[in-house]
Amino acid sequence: MGNLVNTLAFPRPMIAKAYYERDLMVRDDFLWLTTSKNEKIPAVFVKCRGDAQRLTLLYSHGNAEDLGLHLPYIDALSRALDVNVFSYEYVGYSLGRFEGQDPSEEGCIRSVDAAWKYLTDEKGISPKSIVIFGRSIGTGPSVDLASRTVPGSRHSPLDVAGVLLQSPIESGGRVAFGKMVSWIGYYADIFRNYEKIGNITAPVAIMHGTADEVVHVRNGQNLHELLKTPYKPLWIPGHGHNDMPEDRCFSYAKGFIKYLEERR
Repeated sequence: MGNLVNTLAFPRPMIAKAYYERDLMVRDDFLWLTTSKNEKIPAVFVKCRGDAQRLTLLYSHGNAEDLGLHLPYIDALSRALDVNVFSYEYVGYSLGRFEGQDPSEEGCIRSVDAAWKYLTDEKGISPKSIVIFGRSIGTGPSVDLASRTVPGSRHSPLDVAGVLLQSPIESGGRVAFGKMVSWIGYYADIFRNYEKIGNITAPVAIMHGTADEVVHVRNGQNLHELLKTPYKPLWIPGHGHNDMPEDRCFSYAKGFIKYLEERR
């Protein structure tokens, strides 16, 4: 089951390198991160205008996209929510493909750890000013990060302001095969969010479409039931995995951000 789950979980876009050179690497906010295994991964740090004390979203993207493809989204996200957005790439995606990297759960974890260390240890951003935001497969590294400490970092993700999850997965195996098969193939399963999400101490907000045929809404509902500090969830009737209305998602996220800012 392990190889099949990985194949389904990481359908990385196969785009020519020239695309990233033209649209990604020329940005003023483009930078490189280095993982604990010395893998180079690209990232972008979108800064909002005005107050330097605004919250920063640490964004983990979905499975069939990459950093280059969602640049318009993170720019719009920063403007709509009036926050900074730090978006990093997974090992094996976008520019990493041309370095011979292969995507994996472990590679995603190394990637999000590198992003965390950059924001907190290098840039000096307090965990209490960070909101971890994951979409689809990106909720795997997001939940994992928010549920633990990071080796070699002086700061703990357990202290973040909040966690925002869009169309979250209970685990890779549960999405692909259901709960029973995920138990049988337990050790081959990836991103077992159902085991980790109860360790998150920060407020957690979940939004999910009720007609999602890729990640059934039961995933989001079941995870919500496991939360220590739940924020009112958003279940959007009639919408699926790839047609979540951006205006409603942004409005919900903005409300969550306002709630977190009031708690600071």
